[in-house]
Amino acid sequence: MKPLNVVLHAHSTWSYDGTWELERIARLYGAFGVDVVMMSEHDTGFDPARFEDYRAECAAASTSRCRLIPGIEYSSPDNDIHILTWGLETFLAEHRPVIETISAVSEAGGAAIFAHPVRRDAWQQFDTAWVPYLHGIELWNRKSDGIAPGARAEALIAETGLPATVGHDFHKLRHVWPLTMAITADKADPEADLVRALRAGEGVPRAFRRPLIGADGTVRRGPHDRLEGARKGLRDLIRGKRSK
Repeated sequence: MKPLNVVLHAHSTWSYDGTWELERIARLYGAFGVDVVMMSEHDTGFDPARFEDYRAECAAASTSRCRLIPGIEYSSPDNDIHILTWGLETFLAEHRPVIETISAVSEAGGAAIFAHPVRRDAWQQFDTAWVPYLHGIELWNRKSDGIAPGARAEALIAETGLPATVGHDFHKLRHVWPLTMAITADKADPEADLVRALRAGEGVPRAFRRPLIGADGTVRRGPHDRLEGARKGLRDLIRGKRSK
């Protein structure tokens, strides 16, 4: 087996705020050379029966170029904390305490990732009691962090020792970015291999097809920070012109 080009964290119209159908997502990412998209629909509106339908639809929408793996982004009761999960055979429950979600995921052999630490300052609410049940922290979330890794996420990863992951948080086309995980898996039937690798911290975060983290554990953020600075500068310039 060889490493696959994997995108984590994507939403379709199975999420209340999604805008793309599963079939379009598979075609889009397949055209960009992505082997697998690990979907992560919001838990709102799901129940066990709908989850079964969703799993079937992910399989049906997959193509020979790009497989879609079903997952759920579980939220805390106040919606401040989100946990990306894969590898579960049934739906758990909406909006329940984080520790209940992640312990259930771990017990079931699934993978659980702490999503977008910067959103709603979720990093400030991080509980060290969660560490034994988590399998990673989202170092770079394209939607929340922009086009550079998150500084708060980087600090939290250093503090906890949890593996770093990267994700698009795809809702719209602008969230697509050359940001993937290199994970070794059987492309014909990758779900079990991908979940096992995430649980073991074996995925390699990449930006523009290059490892994002050096051999010494340092995040290679320099060029990405410069791009993000330029993007924000252009955004502020455009907003300034529109306000005149």
